[in-house]
Amino acid sequence: MITAAVSPPEQMMADRGSRLAAWRRSGVVDQRPRTGAAGARLTVAIGLGLVSIAGSVVLVAADGIGGGVRWSHHAGASAAPLLLVAGATAAVTVAHPVKTRRSLMRVLAVLAFTAWGAAQLFPDSAAAGALNDLAILLFVVDAGYVVISDARTLRTSPRRGAPLTRAGAP
Repeated sequence: MITAAVSPPEQMMADRGSRLAAWRRSGVVDQRPRTGAAGARLTVAIGLGLVSIAGSVVLVAADGIGGGVRWSHHAGASAAPLLLVAGATAAVTVAHPVKTRRSLMRVLAVLAFTAWGAAQLFPDSAAAGALNDLAILLFVVDAGYVVISDARTLRTSPRRGAPLTRAGAP
């Protein structure tokens, strides 16, 4: 607690520190935008992600409006959003590398989207089935890893509002 003996500038700094700590706890990031190569990679990642989403929406709309129309470039149009989102995830990973479990999750996601996109590019090939199965396996491993690690973290951390107990107590 700050007493009246503290000067106004010191009081303001103390208030700012407590607000900053609250922002950190809340998960809000208050930083300057990245510049240079990392900023360019993040901008590319954002662009690839947006183009991927837009392409998926256009593809779904075209298939829905056309009643499942088969056109010559459908395989490429189906693969493009998947490969773009794989590229976006890879660009974010390069621009902002992480050392935690997220690095494995990002690699799994890139591989899964790439396998799925390749399967869409060559739907009639012998490898399409194997690539689809590989994509499913990678997505399941990725999701399973998230669930297991988050459940372990939640199991070992105290709940908000829960009474504190001794170790080993029910």
